[in-house]
Amino acid sequence: MHRPVAMACVNILLEVARVSAVKKIFLVSLAVAALLATGAGMWYRYQKQAIPSDARYPQLQGIPILMYHKVNPDPRTGGLGLRVPPDKFEWQMRYLSKNGYQTVSLEDVIDHFEKGKHLPDKPVVITFDDGYKDNYQFAYPIMKQYGFTGTVFVVSKAIGNTNFFDVEKKLQPANKMMDWHEIRELAEAGFTIGAHTVDHPHLAEVPPEVARHQIEESKRALEHGLQKPVTVFAYPYGSYNDTVSELVKQAGYRAAVTTRLGLAKAGDNPFQLRRIRVTGHYSNEKFIEELHKY
Repeated sequence: MHRPVAMACVNILLEVARVSAVKKIFLVSLAVAALLATGAGMWYRYQKQAIPSDARYPQLQGIPILMYHKVNPDPRTGGLGLRVPPDKFEWQMRYLSKNGYQTVSLEDVIDHFEKGKHLPDKPVVITFDDGYKDNYQFAYPIMKQYGFTGTVFVVSKAIGNTNFFDVEKKLQPANKMMDWHEIRELAEAGFTIGAHTVDHPHLAEVPPEVARHQIEESKRALEHGLQKPVTVFAYPYGSYNDTVSELVKQAGYRAAVTTRLGLAKAGDNPFQLRRIRVTGHYSNEKFIEELHKY
């Protein structure tokens, strides 16, 4: 909100304490109207921004795997490093749709690289790490508008809980995570549910037997809850090494994604796939630049 409007609203509310009951109602209504009008105006200005064509860019030499965490309008849930406001997310999905991108799964990507499976001309994989409830509340309805699906990497012990793994380390404020009903609904809608360990440790910093348990147990828990195979994995904090990647392969996964930046390309190690980070700090132009950067 613009500072002058915010100050005007505050002044109106302060005046409420000094006037009659009838006038209080009028002043409160005026303040609320100002707040709503300003918010709606900002939303409208953002939404009406034209969607540019990406025809000026050369064809991507690989498959973009976008990496999101939270899609949430509330700053109390954390900073913009991990949180993308829904209006920005909607613009990004609209950009992808209007420029001909179609969502595919990580299994589709691996089948394309290994078996020559046909993919759309402009494939994109949309991923979300951790399993925040806002993925279901905000991202899912927006993606559904454009016929998009994605992949959500879930911390199995956090299902129906909070992001205790970051709260305990004082990295993020408490956020609600998806419950089983929401996870199953996404799976039924065509989303891929992937594993993100049991409780989100740095896998490259724990003993191999601990890493193995985290990798295998999260797969088992998700498969039990979904009653379907779980074949893709994401490394918490992007923490992995060749030993950890081999443990993921041995556990029966087909692919794993990292936080290393870049496109997925033929010949890449399928257990060390690169992604494109998307943060709430990105302007529309920055999002387009990142998509075509690698």
